[in-house]
Amino acid sequence: MDRRWWVAIAAVAVVVVAIVVSELFYRGTSEECRPVVDLLEFNKAQSEQIASHASDGLPTVAEDAAYQQWADGLAQRAQQINDPNLSGTAIRLADLASQFVSKLPLMRAAAETHSPGAPTPDVVNDMNFLNARISQETAELTAACVN
Repeated sequence: MDRRWWVAIAAVAVVVVAIVVSELFYRGTSEECRPVVDLLEFNKAQSEQIASHASDGLPTVAEDAAYQQWADGLAQRAQQINDPNLSGTAIRLADLASQFVSKLPLMRAAAETHSPGAPTPDVVNDMNFLNARISQETAELTAACVN
């Protein structure tokens, strides 16, 4: 064989090895995790957007729309997850986000009527609980689908 054939064969072999290595070691997200990763990326992006526009203290009525978009977006993305081991967690996450958003007006109202030294309003404890559960469900999805 002439030298050009050896170079061509070597080049093809390198390409084949590169493809095999990339498939075995750097394959990327599995099919069942793609919608989960989409949900997690959306959650992160929305959280960053909300944080960048947030005022100090309680979220304002004007900020409620961003929170509602976050909850609605999670619900839409949770519906796209078909894996039974992942869909329940994603649906719980979306439901918790919706509950969190629905309590924002109650939290504002409690803050307006709360007197110094009075016990912490129940809605604050509810919001803290919801926030902890949201973090837990997000961590479960991350552990299942993010390397």
